[in-house]
Amino acid sequence: MAKRKYQSEHERMVSYCANWLREKYYSDIKVDLTNYTEKPEPIIWVASQEGHIPDITTTSMIFEVETADSINDEHTKDQWILFATHAANNNIEFWVVVPKGSAYVAQSRLNQLGITAKIWEV
Repeated sequence: MAKRKYQSEHERMVSYCANWLREKYYSDIKVDLTNYTEKPEPIIWVASQEGHIPDITTTSMIFEVETADSINDEHTKDQWILFATHAANNNIEFWVVVPKGSAYVAQSRLNQLGITAKIWEV
């Protein structure tokens, strides 16, 4: 997990999303938080063997949670490109989770980067 100015907000948002998915009976939920035993697998670029761990995965979705301060980070760009490419290549959905009121900024960033993703405001 990248270090964030609002780390506790990030963890709260990840936890909220994981609990919501569990309540909706999604299967194979893996969460990148210390108190979860099932962690997402790293997603790796074949050419460079470098990659990132998503915040949450299910059988059919990848979720990356951003706080208002992380949407425009270079690290976020790297993650989003990797996760969106992986999602497209594996016929799964890529979701960007942002705080309420941040959807426009997130969509603008996605458009700027040429990335397709669904946005979930929490």
